[in-house]
Amino acid sequence: MKAAVCTAIDTLEIQEIDLPEPGPQELRVRIVAAGICHTDLSVMRGNFEVPMPVVLGHEGCGYVDKVGPGVTEFNRGEPVLCSIIMPCNACPQCDRGALSVCERWFEVAFSGVMPDGTARLKRNGAQINSFFCQSSFAEYAVVPLSGAIKVRGDVELRKIAGLSCGISTGLGASMIRAPVEPGAIVAVLGAGGVGIACMLGARALRAKRVIALDNIPSKLDNALSLGAATDVIVPTPDVVEDILSLTPNGAGVDYFYDAVGASSTMEMGMAATRNGGTVCAIGIMRGDIEYNVPLRGLINEKIITGTNGGSIVPRRDIPRFIDLMMMNELPFDRITDRFYPLEGINQAFADLESHQFTRAAILFEE
Repeated sequence: MKAAVCTAIDTLEIQEIDLPEPGPQELRVRIVAAGICHTDLSVMRGNFEVPMPVVLGHEGCGYVDKVGPGVTEFNRGEPVLCSIIMPCNACPQCDRGALSVCERWFEVAFSGVMPDGTARLKRNGAQINSFFCQSSFAEYAVVPLSGAIKVRGDVELRKIAGLSCGISTGLGASMIRAPVEPGAIVAVLGAGGVGIACMLGARALRAKRVIALDNIPSKLDNALSLGAATDVIVPTPDVVEDILSLTPNGAGVDYFYDAVGASSTMEMGMAATRNGGTVCAIGIMRGDIEYNVPLRGLINEKIITGTNGGSIVPRRDIPRFIDLMMMNELPFDRITDRFYPLEGINQAFADLESHQFTRAAILFEE
Protein backbone atom coordinates (compact mmCIF):
# COMPACT_ATOMS: atom_id res chain seq x y z
CA MET A 1 0.00 0.00 0.00
CA LYS A 2 1.02 3.63 -0.42
CA ALA A 3 1.93 5.62 2.69
CA ALA A 4 3.54 8.94 3.60
CA VAL A 5 6.68 7.99 5.54
CA CYS A 6 8.64 10.56 7.51
CA THR A 7 12.16 9.17 7.21
CA ALA A 8 13.98 12.08 8.90
CA ILE A 9 13.29 15.62 10.05
CA ASP A 10 11.85 17.65 7.14
CA THR A 11 11.73 14.56 4.90
CA LEU A 12 8.40 13.02 3.95
CA GLU A 13 8.25 10.43 1.17
CA ILE A 14 5.48 8.45 -0.51
CA GLN A 15 6.52 4.82 -0.27
CA GLU A 16 5.07 1.40 -0.96
CA ILE A 17 4.94 -0.47 2.35
CA ASP A 18 3.48 -3.79 3.43
CA LEU A 19 -0.27 -4.09 4.02
CA PRO A 20 -0.62 -4.27 7.83
CA GLU A 21 -2.51 -7.03 9.59
CA PRO A 22 -4.73 -6.24 12.60
CA GLY A 23 -3.87 -7.94 15.88
CA PRO A 24 -6.23 -8.87 18.73
CA GLN A 25 -8.77 -6.13 19.51
CA GLU A 26 -7.74 -4.16 16.40
CA LEU A 27 -9.31 -3.19 13.08
CA ARG A 28 -7.87 -2.49 9.67
CA VAL A 29 -9.52 0.53 8.08
CA ARG A 30 -9.48 1.48 4.41
CA ILE A 31 -8.85 5.20 4.70
CA VAL A 32 -11.09 7.60 2.77
CA ALA A 33 -9.88 10.90 4.27
CA ALA A 34 -7.24 11.94 6.77
CA GLY A 35 -7.08 15.45 8.17
CA ILE A 36 -3.93 17.58 8.04
CA CYS A 37 -2.98 18.70 11.54
CA HIS A 38 -0.24 20.94 12.96
CA THR A 39 0.82 18.04 15.18
CA ASP A 40 1.89 16.04 12.13
CA LEU A 41 3.82 19.07 10.90
CA SER A 42 5.46 19.49 14.31
CA VAL A 43 6.73 15.91 14.18
CA MET A 44 8.08 16.51 10.68
CA ARG A 45 9.89 19.63 11.88
CA GLY A 46 11.36 17.84 14.89
CA ASN A 47 9.36 19.73 17.54
CA PHE A 48 7.93 16.50 18.99
CA GLU A 49 10.06 13.45 19.57
CA VAL A 50 8.73 10.46 17.64
CA PRO A 51 10.86 7.51 16.49
CA MET A 52 11.53 7.49 12.75
CA PRO A 53 10.81 6.28 10.16
CA VAL A 54 7.15 6.86 10.95
CA VAL A 55 3.92 6.98 8.96
CA LEU A 56 2.17 10.15 10.11
CA GLY A 57 -1.54 10.97 10.10
CA HIS A 58 -3.94 10.84 13.06
CA GLU A 59 -7.26 12.16 11.72
CA GLY A 60 -8.41 9.24 9.62
CA CYS A 61 -11.81 7.92 8.68
CA GLY A 62 -12.91 5.20 6.30
CA TYR A 63 -14.44 1.74 6.16
CA VAL A 64 -13.66 -1.36 8.17
CA ASP A 65 -11.65 -3.66 5.92
CA LYS A 66 -10.70 -6.44 8.34
CA VAL A 67 -11.14 -7.16 12.05
CA GLY A 68 -8.63 -8.83 14.32
CA PRO A 69 -9.23 -11.61 16.83
CA GLY A 70 -11.76 -10.76 19.53
CA VAL A 71 -13.49 -7.95 17.61
CA THR A 72 -17.24 -8.62 17.44
CA GLU A 73 -18.87 -5.18 17.34
CA PHE A 74 -17.60 -4.11 13.89
CA ASN A 75 -18.21 -5.65 10.49
CA ARG A 76 -16.41 -5.25 7.20
CA GLY A 77 -17.70 -2.25 5.24
CA GLU A 78 -18.94 -0.21 8.21
CA PRO A 79 -17.94 3.49 8.25
CA VAL A 80 -15.68 4.46 11.14
CA LEU A 81 -13.73 7.42 12.44
CA CYS A 82 -10.33 6.78 14.05
CA SER A 83 -10.17 8.84 17.24
CA ILE A 84 -6.88 9.98 18.78
CA ILE A 85 -8.39 9.18 22.18
CA MET A 86 -7.81 5.46 22.71
CA PRO A 87 -8.75 4.69 26.32
CA CYS A 88 -7.26 1.61 27.95
CA ASN A 89 -10.43 1.29 30.07
CA ALA A 90 -8.32 -0.03 32.93
CA CYS A 91 -6.37 2.88 34.50
CA PRO A 92 -7.71 5.16 37.30
CA GLN A 93 -8.43 7.97 34.82
CA CYS A 94 -10.54 5.69 32.63
CA ASP A 95 -12.29 4.35 35.73
CA ARG A 96 -13.43 7.88 36.59
CA GLY A 97 -14.53 8.55 32.99
CA ALA A 98 -11.66 10.90 32.09
CA LEU A 99 -10.84 9.05 28.87
CA SER A 100 -8.97 11.96 27.27
CA VAL A 101 -6.29 11.78 29.97
CA CYS A 102 -6.00 7.99 30.04
CA GLU A 103 -2.63 7.15 31.59
CA ARG A 104 -1.84 4.47 29.02
CA TRP A 105 -2.85 6.73 26.09
CA PHE A 106 -0.05 9.16 26.89
CA GLU A 107 2.47 6.33 26.89
CA VAL A 108 1.62 4.99 23.44
CA ALA A 109 0.51 7.99 21.34
CA PHE A 110 4.04 9.10 20.40
CA SER A 111 5.80 5.80 21.06
CA GLY A 112 5.73 4.44 17.51
CA VAL A 113 4.04 1.17 18.52
CA MET A 114 0.57 -0.16 19.29
CA PRO A 115 -0.80 -0.49 22.85
CA ASP A 116 0.64 -4.01 23.15
CA GLY A 117 4.14 -2.65 22.45
CA THR A 118 4.50 -4.20 18.99
CA ALA A 119 4.54 -2.69 15.50
CA ARG A 120 2.11 -3.25 12.62
CA LEU A 121 3.85 -1.29 9.87
CA LYS A 122 6.73 -2.73 7.85
CA ARG A 123 8.51 -2.32 4.56
CA ASN A 124 10.17 -5.43 3.19
CA GLY A 125 10.17 -6.79 6.72
CA ALA A 126 11.79 -3.72 8.32
CA GLN A 127 9.75 -1.97 11.03
CA ILE A 128 8.15 1.41 10.41
CA ASN A 129 6.79 3.27 13.41
CA SER A 130 3.18 4.30 13.84
CA PHE A 131 1.70 7.58 15.06
CA PHE A 132 -1.15 7.77 17.58
CA CYS A 133 -1.60 4.02 16.92
CA GLN A 134 -3.21 5.07 13.63
CA SER A 135 -0.86 6.36 10.90
CA SER A 136 -3.68 7.36 8.58
CA PHE A 137 -1.58 9.00 5.84
CA ALA A 138 -1.80 5.63 4.16
CA GLU A 139 -4.30 3.65 2.15
CA TYR A 140 -4.96 1.39 5.13
CA ALA A 141 -4.55 1.91 8.88
CA VAL A 142 -4.64 -0.53 11.77
CA VAL A 143 -6.25 1.01 14.86
CA PRO A 144 -7.10 -0.22 18.37
CA LEU A 145 -10.71 -1.15 18.94
CA SER A 146 -11.00 1.54 21.63
CA GLY A 147 -10.08 4.22 19.08
CA ALA A 148 -12.61 3.15 16.42
CA ILE A 149 -15.90 5.06 16.40
CA LYS A 150 -18.91 3.92 14.37
CA VAL A 151 -20.52 6.76 12.40
CA ARG A 152 -23.82 7.05 10.61
CA GLY A 153 -23.87 5.77 7.06
CA ASP A 154 -25.36 8.87 5.41
CA VAL A 155 -22.50 11.27 6.20
CA GLU A 156 -19.77 12.07 3.69
CA LEU A 157 -16.61 10.85 5.37
CA ARG A 158 -14.50 13.64 3.86
CA LYS A 159 -16.55 16.09 5.94
CA ILE A 160 -15.72 14.55 9.31
CA ALA A 161 -12.02 13.59 9.20
CA GLY A 162 -11.04 16.52 11.42
CA LEU A 163 -13.25 15.17 14.21
CA SER A 164 -10.51 12.66 14.99
CA CYS A 165 -8.45 15.42 16.61
CA GLY A 166 -8.47 19.13 15.75
CA ILE A 167 -12.15 19.86 15.25
CA SER A 168 -13.21 17.73 18.23
CA THR A 169 -10.60 19.55 20.32
CA GLY A 170 -12.16 22.92 19.49
CA LEU A 171 -15.76 21.76 19.82
CA GLY A 172 -15.06 19.92 23.06
CA ALA A 173 -13.32 22.92 24.62
CA SER A 174 -16.41 25.13 24.40
CA MET A 175 -19.08 22.42 24.64
CA ILE A 176 -17.65 19.91 27.12
CA ARG A 177 -14.55 20.99 29.06
CA ALA A 178 -15.60 24.60 29.69
CA PRO A 179 -19.17 24.63 28.33
CA VAL A 180 -20.59 28.00 27.40
CA GLU A 181 -23.89 29.16 28.90
CA PRO A 182 -26.51 30.89 26.74
CA GLY A 183 -25.85 34.61 26.64
CA ALA A 184 -22.15 34.31 27.49
CA ILE A 185 -19.44 36.50 25.98
CA VAL A 186 -16.57 34.46 24.61
CA ALA A 187 -13.13 35.26 23.20
CA VAL A 188 -11.14 32.75 21.15
CA LEU A 189 -7.49 33.40 20.36
CA GLY A 190 -6.50 31.71 17.10
CA ALA A 191 -8.84 31.49 14.11
CA GLY A 192 -7.46 28.34 12.54
CA GLY A 193 -9.42 25.13 12.37
CA VAL A 194 -9.33 24.40 16.11
CA GLY A 195 -10.22 27.97 17.05
CA ILE A 196 -13.10 28.20 14.59
CA ALA A 197 -14.44 24.86 15.83
CA CYS A 198 -14.34 26.28 19.35
CA MET A 199 -16.26 29.34 18.15
CA LEU A 200 -18.87 27.20 16.40
CA GLY A 201 -19.33 25.18 19.58
CA ALA A 202 -19.89 28.38 21.55
CA ARG A 203 -22.41 29.62 18.97
CA ALA A 204 -24.23 26.27 19.07
CA LEU A 205 -24.62 26.72 22.84
CA ARG A 206 -26.07 30.20 22.23
CA ALA A 207 -23.20 32.45 23.24
CA LYS A 208 -24.27 36.08 22.85
CA ARG A 209 -20.95 37.30 21.51
CA VAL A 210 -17.94 35.42 20.15
CA ILE A 211 -14.81 37.53 19.68
CA ALA A 212 -12.18 36.05 17.35
CA LEU A 213 -8.55 37.15 17.70
CA ASP A 214 -5.85 36.44 15.14
CA ASN A 215 -2.89 38.18 13.55
CA ILE A 216 -4.03 37.20 10.05
CA PRO A 217 -7.00 39.30 8.84
CA SER A 218 -8.08 36.70 6.26
CA LYS A 219 -8.60 34.19 9.06
CA LEU A 220 -10.80 36.67 10.87
CA ASP A 221 -12.79 37.29 7.69
CA ASN A 222 -13.26 33.54 7.42
CA ALA A 223 -14.50 33.32 11.02
CA LEU A 224 -17.12 35.95 10.22
CA SER A 225 -18.18 34.37 6.92
CA LEU A 226 -18.61 30.96 8.58
CA GLY A 227 -20.83 32.51 11.23
CA ALA A 228 -18.38 31.43 13.92
CA ALA A 229 -17.55 34.93 15.24
CA THR A 230 -19.64 38.03 15.90
CA ASP A 231 -16.62 40.31 16.38
CA VAL A 232 -12.98 40.21 15.31
CA ILE A 233 -9.79 41.77 16.63
CA VAL A 234 -6.28 41.83 15.21
CA PRO A 235 -4.16 41.81 18.40
CA THR A 236 -2.08 44.90 19.15
CA PRO A 237 -0.29 45.92 22.37
CA ASP A 238 -3.72 47.21 23.48
CA VAL A 239 -5.50 43.93 22.78
CA VAL A 240 -6.73 43.43 26.36
CA GLU A 241 -8.35 46.86 26.36
CA ASP A 242 -9.89 46.10 22.96
CA ILE A 243 -11.44 42.91 24.34
CA LEU A 244 -12.67 44.59 27.53
CA SER A 245 -14.36 47.31 25.46
CA LEU A 246 -16.68 44.66 24.00
CA THR A 247 -17.86 43.45 27.43
CA PRO A 248 -20.42 44.98 29.83
CA ASN A 249 -18.80 47.67 31.96
CA GLY A 250 -15.42 46.52 30.64
CA ALA A 251 -15.45 43.66 33.16
CA GLY A 252 -14.07 41.02 30.79
CA VAL A 253 -15.26 37.98 28.89
CA ASP A 254 -16.96 35.02 30.52
CA TYR A 255 -14.76 32.54 28.68
CA PHE A 256 -11.36 32.90 27.02
CA TYR A 257 -10.12 29.99 24.90
CA ASP A 258 -6.45 30.00 23.89
CA ALA A 259 -5.91 27.96 20.73
CA VAL A 260 -2.34 29.30 20.33
CA GLY A 261 -0.59 28.24 23.53
CA ALA A 262 2.24 30.61 24.40
CA SER A 263 3.15 32.20 27.74
CA SER A 264 1.96 35.63 26.65
CA THR A 265 -1.33 34.35 25.24
CA MET A 266 -2.40 32.67 28.48
CA GLU A 267 -1.48 35.80 30.40
CA MET A 268 -3.61 37.78 27.93
CA GLY A 269 -6.51 35.46 28.68
CA MET A 270 -6.22 35.99 32.41
CA ALA A 271 -6.21 39.76 31.95
CA ALA A 272 -9.17 39.76 29.56
CA THR A 273 -11.44 37.47 31.61
CA ARG A 274 -13.87 38.73 34.24
CA ASN A 275 -13.67 37.70 37.88
CA GLY A 276 -15.26 34.29 38.14
CA GLY A 277 -14.71 33.62 34.44
CA THR A 278 -12.83 30.76 32.82
CA VAL A 279 -9.59 30.62 30.84
CA CYS A 280 -9.16 27.40 28.86
CA ALA A 281 -5.89 26.33 27.22
CA ILE A 282 -6.43 24.41 23.98
CA GLY A 283 -3.19 24.74 22.01
CA ILE A 284 0.47 24.46 22.98
CA MET A 285 3.33 25.71 20.83
CA ARG A 286 6.00 23.62 22.59
CA GLY A 287 5.96 21.05 25.34
CA ASP A 288 7.99 23.22 27.75
CA ILE A 289 5.78 26.34 27.75
CA GLU A 290 5.29 28.00 31.15
CA TYR A 291 3.50 31.17 32.20
CA ASN A 292 2.94 33.25 35.33
CA VAL A 293 -0.41 33.15 37.09
CA PRO A 294 -1.42 36.30 38.99
CA LEU A 295 -2.58 35.10 42.40
CA ARG A 296 -5.09 37.96 42.58
CA GLY A 297 -6.87 36.44 39.61
CA LEU A 298 -7.30 33.14 41.44
CA ILE A 299 -8.45 34.90 44.61
CA ASN A 300 -11.06 36.61 42.41
CA GLU A 301 -12.23 33.14 41.40
CA LYS A 302 -10.95 33.05 37.86
CA ILE A 303 -10.76 29.45 36.71
CA ILE A 304 -7.83 28.17 34.67
CA THR A 305 -8.21 24.86 32.90
CA GLY A 306 -7.17 23.09 29.74
CA THR A 307 -8.31 20.35 27.46
CA ASN A 308 -6.73 17.37 25.76
CA GLY A 309 -8.58 16.38 22.61
CA GLY A 310 -11.57 18.43 23.69
CA SER A 311 -12.06 16.24 26.78
CA ILE A 312 -14.54 14.22 24.75
CA VAL A 313 -15.84 10.72 25.30
CA PRO A 314 -15.45 9.68 21.65
CA ARG A 315 -18.22 7.10 21.37
CA ARG A 316 -20.66 9.52 23.00
CA ASP A 317 -19.62 12.87 21.58
CA ILE A 318 -18.44 12.22 18.01
CA PRO A 319 -21.81 10.78 16.90
CA ARG A 320 -23.52 13.71 18.66
CA PHE A 321 -21.36 16.27 16.87
CA ILE A 322 -22.16 14.59 13.55
CA ASP A 323 -25.90 14.59 14.29
CA LEU A 324 -25.77 18.33 15.05
CA MET A 325 -23.82 18.93 11.84
CA MET A 326 -26.41 17.03 9.81
CA MET A 327 -29.12 19.23 11.37
CA ASN A 328 -27.12 22.37 10.40
CA GLU A 329 -26.79 23.33 14.06
CA LEU A 330 -23.02 22.76 14.17
CA PRO A 331 -21.60 23.34 10.66
CA PHE A 332 -18.06 22.18 11.37
CA ASP A 333 -17.97 20.52 7.93
CA ARG A 334 -17.43 23.97 6.44
CA ILE A 335 -14.11 24.34 8.26
CA THR A 336 -12.25 21.89 6.00
CA ASP A 337 -11.78 23.85 2.78
CA ARG A 338 -8.96 22.10 0.92
CA PHE A 339 -8.29 18.51 -0.19
CA TYR A 340 -5.11 16.93 -1.53
CA PRO A 341 -4.17 13.53 -2.94
CA LEU A 342 -1.62 11.55 -0.95
CA GLU A 343 1.03 12.45 -3.53
CA GLY A 344 0.41 16.14 -2.73
CA ILE A 345 1.07 15.84 0.98
CA ASN A 346 4.29 17.85 0.96
CA GLN A 347 2.50 20.67 -0.81
CA ALA A 348 -0.28 20.40 1.76
CA PHE A 349 2.19 20.92 4.60
CA ALA A 350 3.79 23.85 2.77
CA ASP A 351 0.34 25.40 2.34
CA LEU A 352 -0.42 24.78 6.01
CA GLU A 353 2.69 26.70 7.03
CA SER A 354 1.81 29.60 4.73
CA HIS A 355 -1.81 29.77 5.95
CA GLN A 356 -3.39 28.86 2.61
CA PHE A 357 -6.37 27.07 4.16
CA THR A 358 -8.30 26.73 7.40
CA ARG A 359 -8.32 22.95 7.53
CA ALA A 360 -7.33 20.41 4.89
CA ALA A 361 -7.44 16.66 4.38
CA ILE A 362 -5.74 14.01 2.32
CA LEU A 363 -8.42 12.40 0.19
CA PHE A 364 -8.34 8.78 -0.93
CA GLU A 365 -10.79 6.94 -3.15
CA GLU A 366 -14.18 6.61 -1.45
